[in-house]
Amino acid sequence: MYKNITTNLMVASVDASVEFYQEVLGLEVVASVPAKDQTLQFAILAKESLSLMLQEQSNLSEEYPILTTEKIQPSITLYITIDNFEEFYANTKTKTKYPIYTEPHATFYGAKEFAITDTDGYVLTFTEYKED
Repeated sequence: MYKNITTNLMVASVDASVEFYQEVLGLEVVASVPAKDQTLQFAILAKESLSLMLQEQSNLSEEYPILTTEKIQPSITLYITIDNFEEFYANTKTKTKYPIYTEPHATFYGAKEFAITDTDGYVLTFTEYKED
């Protein structure tokens, strides 16, 4: 019955968030809706099996008044499984302007992880599991 689930993040600036997700994850905009001032109020980004929606704070609150808030308070994290952990970490650390939030470490469940935050404070954890 279910086909997928896609996260829709409330963001202060869709344009700034698109730049972040393009630079860090290599996502591409597959659909967008501009506001009257030509900034984006909504965008869908995708690459391979990843997809993500970004919606400007006041636009999302207008659609779903229960989400109205003065300040964006991230309450979810994005947990992203990757290949080539060390290479991805090195590229993220040296080729982006976004600081590492949690340095690489081994977890009790056999994964390697590190985390960064996006422009709105959402935590992105990148992980690679050991093949046994």
